[in-house]
Amino acid sequence: MTNDQDVETKIIKASYVLQSKVGSGPLDAQKVKDSQRVIETNMVDFVPLGLQFLDELETVLIDSQKTQMDAVELREKMTQSIMQLKANASMFKYDLIGNLANIMLSFLESLKEVDSDAYEIVGAHHKTLKAIIMKRMQGDGGAHGVAFQSELKDACRRYFSKRNIPLSGVFAVD
Repeated sequence: MTNDQDVETKIIKASYVLQSKVGSGPLDAQKVKDSQRVIETNMVDFVPLGLQFLDELETVLIDSQKTQMDAVELREKMTQSIMQLKANASMFKYDLIGNLANIMLSFLESLKEVDSDAYEIVGAHHKTLKAIIMKRMQGDGGAHGVAFQSELKDACRRYFSKRNIPLSGVFAVD
């Protein structure tokens, strides 16, 4: 592996600010039950929110084709929308969206630059998520969901294989 292909790992020391705000120790059981009930009975329509995040990703994809972007900036902009999808999808019972977004985040975090092949993978990911949201495919997607996840992982693995980048320690999804 050459130095150009090495992925630099940055260790960030944990901040105890959040812990100081909420305290430590066990959580109140009633608050946990109440929170779980809110999640399970949530009737908010995820489609407009999901489409908003996908529109943001599409804008980044289009803008990156029109103007030269710094590799770090491009990765960060792509990651923001995908991270929002991952964070929100499961709460709205779109587990497949969250799972696919998790795979894509792992892929993007493993890149030093977004070349044309990586761009194509992100573009295909965008189209897939849009179709899932438009069809209101909640849950894990069943057999289709397994196939979508498998295909995305395989595309990412092929990308790394084509560039002779070992997967161990780079692409951390299973």
